[in-house]
Amino acid sequence: MDVTTGDTEIKNSVPDGLETTKQPFEQSKKHFGQRFWPTAEGIIVLGLALVALIPRIILATQLDQVNDEGIYIVAGKLDLALMAHLRIYSPQWDFNYEHPPLVKLLIGLFIYLNAHLGHLLNELFAARIPSLISGTLLVIAIYWLERAPFGRAVALLAALCLAVSPWLVYFSALAYLDMTMTMLITIAYLLLWPAIHQPRLYILSAILVGLAAACKYTAVLVIPAMVLFVAYYFLLILPRLPAEQRPPFPWRWWIGAIIIAPITFLIADPAIWPNPVRLLNHSFSFEWHHSIDGHLTFIAGQYSLHIPHWAIFYMVFAKMSAFVTIPAACFAIFALIQLLRFHLREANLSTAEVTRIAFHFIWLVSLLGMFSLLNIVVGTHYLLPMATPIALSGAFAWVTLFRYRRGALFHSVNQSMPPALAMQTTDTTMPVKPHIDLRAAVVLALLTLFLVGPHLAGLVSVSGVEGYSSEFFNGENNVLQVAYPAYREAGLWLLAHTQRPGKVGLVAIIGTIVGPGNEGPYDVSWYTYNKDLRGRLKFSEAVPDAHSFPYDYLVWPMHLVQRGYSIPAPWRSHIVHVIMGGNTTYCFIMARDLSTNT
Repeated sequence: MDVTTGDTEIKNSVPDGLETTKQPFEQSKKHFGQRFWPTAEGIIVLGLALVALIPRIILATQLDQVNDEGIYIVAGKLDLALMAHLRIYSPQWDFNYEHPPLVKLLIGLFIYLNAHLGHLLNELFAARIPSLISGTLLVIAIYWLERAPFGRAVALLAALCLAVSPWLVYFSALAYLDMTMTMLITIAYLLLWPAIHQPRLYILSAILVGLAAACKYTAVLVIPAMVLFVAYYFLLILPRLPAEQRPPFPWRWWIGAIIIAPITFLIADPAIWPNPVRLLNHSFSFEWHHSIDGHLTFIAGQYSLHIPHWAIFYMVFAKMSAFVTIPAACFAIFALIQLLRFHLREANLSTAEVTRIAFHFIWLVSLLGMFSLLNIVVGTHYLLPMATPIALSGAFAWVTLFRYRRGALFHSVNQSMPPALAMQTTDTTMPVKPHIDLRAAVVLALLTLFLVGPHLAGLVSVSGVEGYSSEFFNGENNVLQVAYPAYREAGLWLLAHTQRPGKVGLVAIIGTIVGPGNEGPYDVSWYTYNKDLRGRLKFSEAVPDAHSFPYDYLVWPMHLVQRGYSIPAPWRSHIVHVIMGGNTTYCFIMARDLSTNT
């Protein structure tokens, strides 16, 4: 928004080149936040980094191993060893071939560094460091790159919302591929805004796209949004500018980006170096047939091999607060109306404002459309790239509703004259002092409460936070599949509430918590990361469809119940404890002899 005083127009953080007119700007009239930009920005970025990193570190030290982590850790150790010995043609690259190796190499690298530094960290925590870093960098990047399109308030609110989001915190604390991919592809899209006037950034964006695809193939579902926004701006927005203000089409940078993205992907995916065409085709074929065959998944009260296209909305509304998702939906409607009015010439909107709206509208709607095409989604982590456009859209909707103006919080008031006279003077030598607008401060406090408060409450109240669900749902058990097994929490409870030696059966799909032998390949298994539980209780893997369970205690994860592996009838009346996160059940603990627990 612009504030006009006399013949002077003060711009409020509008990106250069997007306005059709440029008026004189008085240096003495910059608000406090602008005058002390380096200090203020440094404090904000540091604060965001701490707010994002601390809960992720705490959770990464507490969470039990989740099933897929063992696969990625084994693959990380194996792939790093293959790279170190330049065994590019080894058939061992085929292990976990359905996913490209970039994040797995990072996992292996951090495990290697931890080992050579004397095992300063638990190996499972070391494997989670790439996700920890990526989740924190994502929050910082959202704030840093979103200030230009929508201003500091929207950028900061959205960043804080995701910094404490139980959904993002949980997957930032696991050795999964998705958080690193999400961070890279999100930054790649955000760079399209400054690339309008700095086209060399298209190359950086393309590099990030290639790296994201080398983390997980689903990153390519964001590419249509990127292409659509660039085409929309240059074909539909640019012609509305005066001829002398239209930048030339950056054909060379676009061609360079188109070339550099696949080259980056190829460099970052050593598994396909021996024969890129054949091996890529083999990998895509695996994904295609896996999609056709499906994957047993629980959603909306039933389990099936494939999910309906509307499931993306269901999952997003379950994992993000209603105070974020409902405003984001309102933004989509508002944005569509504004864009239609602009092109029908029924609204006097600036090209800058239309570009801002289109930037986020295209991102939000395109990702909803593309990710809804996935007919198998094993868990909500597949949809993590949706979190940023939803949070930003929700923050913009709240700011618009409360009519908060960019730059309204701080004003510079001259100490030696009345404020009205200070606004008219051109004397830059007189001392000024910062002044906080009370109304703007109250509005920001309310917006923070609405956008950040619910997620923060969920983060501190839901154990493990994987069981967080929004205000629409009472826990995840009847909504989404609960992937967290909580074997460790169950083991600790049994140690605290039993006195005798006994055998504990950890019910799991065969091979998910142990590999060949007792410890698994590369010394990776649930037993490896829970050696402190060994003693009078002997833990072993139990297959859920076994005919009998010769154990003193059984630990039965909820996700197996959701997928059709119900607790055997003789054991159902022997449940002695339930491990929960908020209102979500993680696993059941059963005792053959009820008198053995205290």
